[in-house]
Amino acid sequence: MASCRLWFRGALIACMFLLGLMAVWVVMPALRRFLGMRGEPVCVSIIRNWNRGVCRILKLRLMVTGRPDPAAGLTVANHISWLDIIAMGSLKPLVFVAKEEVAHWPVMGALAQGIGTLFIRRGDPEQAAVTLENMTWQLRRGVNLMLFPEGTTTRGDQVLRFHGKLLLPAQLAGANVQAVALRYRGPAAEVAPFIGDDAFLPHLLRVLMLPCVDLELHFCPTLPVGLRRDQVARTSRRQIEEKLQPGPERHERVRLEHRASPTRNGQSSQ
Repeated sequence: MASCRLWFRGALIACMFLLGLMAVWVVMPALRRFLGMRGEPVCVSIIRNWNRGVCRILKLRLMVTGRPDPAAGLTVANHISWLDIIAMGSLKPLVFVAKEEVAHWPVMGALAQGIGTLFIRRGDPEQAAVTLENMTWQLRRGVNLMLFPEGTTTRGDQVLRFHGKLLLPAQLAGANVQAVALRYRGPAAEVAPFIGDDAFLPHLLRVLMLPCVDLELHFCPTLPVGLRRDQVARTSRRQIEEKLQPGPERHERVRLEHRASPTRNGQSSQ
């Protein structure tokens, strides 16, 4: 019975990936071509609902404290897994900034490129400068960006130094920055981390074998405009570390169900 459920969920995920590829390669380009800017809200809705569908299949349960700030142009978080991206993408429209290696992942790389992810090539100052300039331009246009300033994933038991250079676009664009602390709970704390030489497909299989994936997301107070990039790096990292400190269960935690309807400001309602 367990193997049947695994195969069933695997088949559902495969269908979702195929639908995602069709959406980013065919449907969304057609909408943008024929409808122009009028098609953009539909594209945003397609991406968000796809993320929510994947969350349901993986039984990714999000437990949220605080609220995503719609005025935050840049969202930053500690990084543990590719699941972080699915979870955050299900909560609000975001354009992600990722290392260039992600573009070469099977399936997920094609999806990342199709939704407009901005890639940074590590060790290439010229390419990084172009991406940072693009980030600044996007923030000035009002696009919501998200990046993981550690520059890599961890097991979730520590928060590495935040690279201040990645936060320069927020300083230049005068954008608000909101930090989010991510923490996997239960069996997922051991399985969800995607680190080192992990390959995507074997890791996906291990995730599918879990009965559920519990993920806490702690949205921190938004940082004011005008801080230097090094101040943003230190303060946002400290906010995340404080949220991840062990302690009693927080009573204000709210579970967001992905089948819930969105409210006016784009957040999920109970």
